[in-house]
Amino acid sequence: MFEQIIHSLRESGWRLETLEGSWVSATHESLNRGLLLGKFNELPDEFKQWLRPYANIFRWDVIVFCPEGVDSSHLKQHRFPDIQLWYWDIQLGNIFPFPPTNDQLIPHWLKQLAVGTPVIPGKESQITRSFKPFITNTFIGINLIYFLLMVIAGLDLFPNPITGSNDQRVLIEFGAKVNTLILDGELWRFLACTFIHIGIIHLAFNLYALWALGPLTEEILGHRRFLMIYILSGLGGSIASFIFSPALSAGASGAIFGLLGALLYYSFKRPTLWKTGLGMNLVVVILVNFGFGLLQPGIDNFAHLGGFITGTISCILLSKTI
Repeated sequence: MFEQIIHSLRESGWRLETLEGSWVSATHESLNRGLLLGKFNELPDEFKQWLRPYANIFRWDVIVFCPEGVDSSHLKQHRFPDIQLWYWDIQLGNIFPFPPTNDQLIPHWLKQLAVGTPVIPGKESQITRSFKPFITNTFIGINLIYFLLMVIAGLDLFPNPITGSNDQRVLIEFGAKVNTLILDGELWRFLACTFIHIGIIHLAFNLYALWALGPLTEEILGHRRFLMIYILSGLGGSIASFIFSPALSAGASGAIFGLLGALLYYSFKRPTLWKTGLGMNLVVVILVNFGFGLLQPGIDNFAHLGGFITGTISCILLSKTI
């Protein structure tokens, strides 16, 4: 049972570190909550020395595996201030919290992990309420503000490709990808163009995708990794477009395709997560979007592909700490 729980946590993307004896710590960057797991016969007298390196974790739950059952004296003999203990009677399958609590999250997690079901932050209602995808919300806000400034500067909400010279002027002024200007040294356009959108429909599609995809990705990968993958994917899409396409280009779709690539790799490396259907759903979404890009004129498929590849590679390089 203990080995199954540890395996399921690892498959769910938790970071595990060996402590002493059978004891391990499990942390997830998107949570301010950590787990300590070990066997009753190796229960230490103090946990402070194990918790000291985790300054960002504000709550710890200790899961004590009791293969020979739980005696009531166990609950009184071991008292640890500010730490919630859970004694798991392996024989009967009962879980005893000490001190008593009505928190049902840990028992629910343990039941999932025991049968190999992944525990992903964001899937439980308690976690969803406590987690704030502030990086995703920040990017949405930046895109909206950028677009509003462009409209004030003269961008049409519904650009006309025939009489769009004024729109092109605004796009170029705000940082759209223009190969000749980049060759003249305006490298800042590689990043700036990822926050520019050519009309309200373009903005709505990309922000909806970011709103739907961003919180889950940020919660699974953590704030910092999400930020790195998003920015790198956006840059990767811009660079690919610069290399392979001479056309003016703008939009957040390269970064969004990078998030799709990162999520696809993440789920592929975790068979229990892939079996939930997440992996195949991502494959379908990716194929449909690439197919639509090939059929619809005016879509920068090189930016999409560049972002997707960059996001996947970034996730692979960061996988040792995910």
